[in-house]
Amino acid sequence: MPDRIYRFAEFELSPTDGCLRSSTASVRLQEKPLLLLTALLDHPQRLVTRQQLRERMWDSRTVVDYEPGINVAIKKVRDALGDSADSPRFIETVARKGYRFLLPVEVVASPVDEPASAEPNPADPRDAGIHTITDNKDAATVSADSLSGHDPRARWLPIAVAVGLALVCALGFGIHFGKLKPPQDAAVHSLAVLPLQDISPDSGQEYFVDGITEEVITNLAQTLPLRVISRTSVMQYKRTNKPITQIAQELGVDAILEGSVARAGNRVTVTVQLIDAIADRHLWAHQYDRRLEDMLTVESELSQTIASQIHSTLSARPLGLAKPGPVDPMVYELCLLGRYHWNKRMPADFDKAQGYFQQAIARDPGYAQAYAGLADVYAMAPSYSSRSIEDGAAKATAMANRALALNDNLAEAHATLGFVHLSKLSEWTKSEAEFRRALEIDPNYANAHHWLAYDLFFFGRQGEALAEIALARQLDPVSAVTNADEGHFLYAARHFDEARLRLQRAIDLDPKFGQPHATLALLELESGHSADALREARTALVLDPDSPNTLGEAGYVMALTGETAPAKELLARLQRLAHDGSSFATFPAMIEVALGQQDQAVNTLRDMLIPLARLRIGLGSFAQWHAFDALPGNPRYQALIAQSTEDAAR
Repeated sequence: MPDRIYRFAEFELSPTDGCLRSSTASVRLQEKPLLLLTALLDHPQRLVTRQQLRERMWDSRTVVDYEPGINVAIKKVRDALGDSADSPRFIETVARKGYRFLLPVEVVASPVDEPASAEPNPADPRDAGIHTITDNKDAATVSADSLSGHDPRARWLPIAVAVGLALVCALGFGIHFGKLKPPQDAAVHSLAVLPLQDISPDSGQEYFVDGITEEVITNLAQTLPLRVISRTSVMQYKRTNKPITQIAQELGVDAILEGSVARAGNRVTVTVQLIDAIADRHLWAHQYDRRLEDMLTVESELSQTIASQIHSTLSARPLGLAKPGPVDPMVYELCLLGRYHWNKRMPADFDKAQGYFQQAIARDPGYAQAYAGLADVYAMAPSYSSRSIEDGAAKATAMANRALALNDNLAEAHATLGFVHLSKLSEWTKSEAEFRRALEIDPNYANAHHWLAYDLFFFGRQGEALAEIALARQLDPVSAVTNADEGHFLYAARHFDEARLRLQRAIDLDPKFGQPHATLALLELESGHSADALREARTALVLDPDSPNTLGEAGYVMALTGETAPAKELLARLQRLAHDGSSFATFPAMIEVALGQQDQAVNTLRDMLIPLARLRIGLGSFAQWHAFDALPGNPRYQALIAQSTEDAAR
């Protein structure tokens, strides 16, 4: 059969490369949506039943739940066409029967595949290479033979059958005598859960669908013995038209889970399908239709089912968790709203998240996840607003401990406790154990790897820290924050070339993110590029004018490049923030060192240096900022360390 090109309205579809083109865009369809669309285009303006689509889209030997697979495929085709199920321009749904393509379709055969001696017959549109169907009989239904491409009038059918039987016999002979084995499925080592699509009849369900996506990721990350990409990275692909193979390549995964959520009142339908991203083929699909209060059970069932579907040798990771039961729908929804706003990382959204989690706790004081969410708000908000670090740490500790008293298997609560310990100098030695416990529960928890890297770096374990931050980035590959922090660690380790690549990657991922520009300013300064360093410092301040980290690093660079007055202004701001408990003393001390005020820098660091020395951490915690390289030679600094070490030994 010659290659064909389908033309309708402003579109053109090439089944050979799976590309749907228009004058303004080009979208490459996946295998199942492509098969579904070509089935409809082969029989425009006629009903194509769901059974006929099933026969067209799947081999008879495939074991799969076809209904959700068809639903997802039709949704993808409509998305590619910009069509609507409610007001269809292209594809009409015939309730409980199938679908009808509404427009006439022109099918053009490629002339290069036609025999050279063939003469077109104007009386037969098939011979002319043009086939236009305009039949508009509403009751018309495509025959199964026609849909599957079989033509009972074909004269060569007996010959084809004979040849097919001969091939089957030959293949059977080869299998028996040559011990030919069927190909094995490639093992899956990594998985990404793409943001579930909201197909609810009512608007305003984005928070709900995003929340279910996050819960599914968390369950799979804790259940599967493979790498599961974090929420931060997969959310970058929300509403994307990129092909699955491209997304998988960018995330570095073998398999993709995608699907949709439809909520109507207290009923929720979750449709998911698992895709081999390398071969771009469907492995499994299923649909869950449950009450809202049963959603925790659905999420658990889903992770266990996928664990068995990915590979027969994979087993779910034993967690010793009790089987989840029903949850108060209002509490569940309040927590989803809390997480939705917490993930935005904006001051006003932290306030909203706090309110939702507090409402959930008031309604159900025994729901551990609500306390864990509130702990995250208290722990993270000071990094993005003017909230007090000390006050946030105290409240976060109380909430995380309450969550763990109710359920000790909450990875996020353990990681949050570790993060809080890092924010209090006297508790730094407690943080690693909490991070390790979080990773025991969920080895794919990117935040725990990320924060553990900081902990290891503070204790001078630079090699281990670089390994942990690299693992965090593999789990969260398109996170600008993770790439920026890895760049910062590489800079601290003086791997400048690698650091520059990571920092530039962070900037590419989020051009409005100031932190990588601040670190790049330090790197360029030490590389002898003063003008570039000053430019990056100024860019960082424009993009991130309230971050103590940015103020300190940019101020340090400005002080060393002759911008003394602006540097002193930044120093004054940081001193006020440190006095209010909203910033570490590290950052104003950096600028003081750059201004040649070493003794003043030691005074500024005194409240940090004494507890650090008692913990025998020393100056390793400052290694990420080369500004402090000069301090070990300062007599007052040496005397301070010696005195505090003596005090600790008593």
